Amino acid sequence: MKDTLLGLLDEWRVWVLIAALAISFFALFSNVFASGAVITNIETGSPFEGRVSQGDRILSINEVPIERPEDLMQFEDYVGTMNVQTADEGLVIVEADGTGLGLVTEEVRRINLDLGMDLVGGTRVLLEPQFEEDLNETEKTELLDETITALRTRLNVFGLDEMEFETLGNDYIQIEAAGVGREVVTELLERTGEFEAYVPREVRFDNQTTADFTVGGETHTLERRNGEVYYGEQLLQENETFELVVEETHLEGVTDMPITFETWNITNDSVVIAGRIYDSEDIRYVYTSGRDARVTQNRETGLYDFNFRVLISQEGAERFAVMTEGYEDSMMHLFMDGEPVTELSIQRGLIGDVVNEPVVTGSRETREAALEEMNRLQSVLDSGKLPVELERVQLDSISPRLGEEMIRSSLVAGLGALIVVTLIVFFIYRKKEIIAPVLFTSFSEVVLILGVASIINWTIDLPAIAGIIAAIGSSVDDQIVITSETLNRKEEEGSKYSLKRRIKRAFFIVFTAAATTIMAMTVLGFVGIGMMRGFAITTIIGVLGGVLITRPVYGKILERVL
Repeated sequence: MKDTLLGLLDEWRVWVLIAALAISFFALFSNVFASGAVITNIETGSPFEGRVSQGDRILSINEVPIERPEDLMQFEDYVGTMNVQTADEGLVIVEADGTGLGLVTEEVRRINLDLGMDLVGGTRVLLEPQFEEDLNETEKTELLDETITALRTRLNVFGLDEMEFETLGNDYIQIEAAGVGREVVTELLERTGEFEAYVPREVRFDNQTTADFTVGGETHTLERRNGEVYYGEQLLQENETFELVVEETHLEGVTDMPITFETWNITNDSVVIAGRIYDSEDIRYVYTSGRDARVTQNRETGLYDFNFRVLISQEGAERFAVMTEGYEDSMMHLFMDGEPVTELSIQRGLIGDVVNEPVVTGSRETREAALEEMNRLQSVLDSGKLPVELERVQLDSISPRLGEEMIRSSLVAGLGALIVVTLIVFFIYRKKEIIAPVLFTSFSEVVLILGVASIINWTIDLPAIAGIIAAIGSSVDDQIVITSETLNRKEEEGSKYSLKRRIKRAFFIVFTAAATTIMAMTVLGFVGIGMMRGFAITTIIGVLGGVLITRPVYGKILERVL
């Protein structure tokens, strides 16, 4: 028996299988003993910029081992020289100024497989674009592409660059985020991203029927008539807007400036109106690292304050100057999608000045929460307002714990099915010699499928696992055909010649069945969506690997052992 198996090494098909298995194992387990934090994004202005690259691993800083991303938090406020040991670049010298590392990292994946949200938990959201009624299909497609581009920008800034987007015609956008909680997904994706900044004014009547307020040095008047407030002939109502034009400003060359006001509150004695100085169209750049974006602990409150700068258009900066001229106690209120973000006291030195880089601030109880909120705001501001409003139709969330149970159940089900099928084959043919070849062939095909998935970065989810099981089922069917032809067909010629003829006849059946399966799965892969496409592609990979590599080797093994 030993000589029989060693004789298989003379077959070139066996060496092809050995090479394919070796490549698959290397692709799957090349990082099994790796440590450190993997760099997934380097922010602009980071002290690491130009010194390391994405995909590199940080192993230690100043001889302090880095085992996971959380270990980097202790160096966020570090000032001085850092000796950083990386896997690719080796020793890197980084000068830190205490404003943060500017890195997005993740844990090392021990097995190089992208697992779907069904297996590791995550969120799947279905969004419906709210198009205007007069748009044609071409215009809708263009808007959808622009919307997806904006959403991708948000996710990249936030450090989530592995979400999967899929358009279902022009009707829906489906997004899957493996390993991401529903709060993060809804916060980033459902926000339209409409940014607004207002400077409010309280206009008091003081028992008079008229009240004056100044904008840019010009006086404007509100009038109370029959218990209602008017600007000119326009009736003011809470949460509604009106527009005025500042004909002459204190800024050289700036005239006839339109400013939109929103009425916030109306009482018997006063009216609070707020001038819109910035909106989403005014944002030119969002700073994400260095001194322009950082998190520090407030020693008085114990909270963690975050702040980052935003570059504003010249028109927006001029509106700021005009709205604050002459008002030393001005406040600036920032809103995102109509919800207040923060209130900022405008420094006296900035009153009436053209300010191109306002600072967005906020605070949270922990450093991690402050960083997350800052990144969330930066990502939404950087991507800008979405071209079309999105309405959530469905939101599915799977916990990581449920994902682990799915992995365990899938492994148990797959292993159990393989054992049962092997036992059935044994009871049919009553030959123990075929048990090992059947198990080895099925195991090899699973390894090859996973190896290819690792190389091409194909996501393994429940439909993919179903495809793997379908491929194994096809493999066992073919093995039964090969085994039956080998054992039951009788030929008049010599036994060796007859055996080869039987196996050739069996492989004709095998290749015909494989071609039929591949054609059917190819059609499903092209016209299918979502889960159907994953099932089809995984099945095709398994069937191709089987008919080209593993099943010919199975036939050679039968030639030796039967």
